[in-house]
Amino acid sequence: MTITQRLECRARDAVERCMIRHLILPTIFFDAPWPDDGASVDMLLIDRAGTGDVHVVAIKRRAEQVRAAIPQLLKVPAQYRWIVFFADTVKPKIPAPRMNSSLLYPAKGMGRVGVIEVVRMSGLELGANIKVKSERFPGSFEEEVEQFLAGHKPDRAFR
Repeated sequence: MTITQRLECRARDAVERCMIRHLILPTIFFDAPWPDDGASVDMLLIDRAGTGDVHVVAIKRRAEQVRAAIPQLLKVPAQYRWIVFFADTVKPKIPAPRMNSSLLYPAKGMGRVGVIEVVRMSGLELGANIKVKSERFPGSFEEEVEQFLAGHKPDRAFR
């Protein structure tokens, strides 16, 4: 495993803690085969103990990877979509995505990709902060969620 891969994996814990503060009773899956077994997302969170909205998360080590990752993220069916990057990779020539960035919005319709920034803290710990809140994308995924939950055990669940 490369250092970048390890950091992206470690970021999942920090993002999980951040999202637990943001959501109500989330059911959390890492490396989830969503929307089907042919694809996967870094994190899948289903709010309200598995009966609510679908949140998908893509984690990238470097801020410059965000631009290429968002179009793919916009293709994933979910009510909320989030992109994650490490704060220490932001440079003046490659700024972090901002709330008014057209990159965060679909070409048509409602929704905005949320932005989460991972920060290194003392003791080699990682933390995560929401920089731009995700806005709801259209769609209902109740049937897909029921089918997914029937065949997959969560990495973390609240009841």
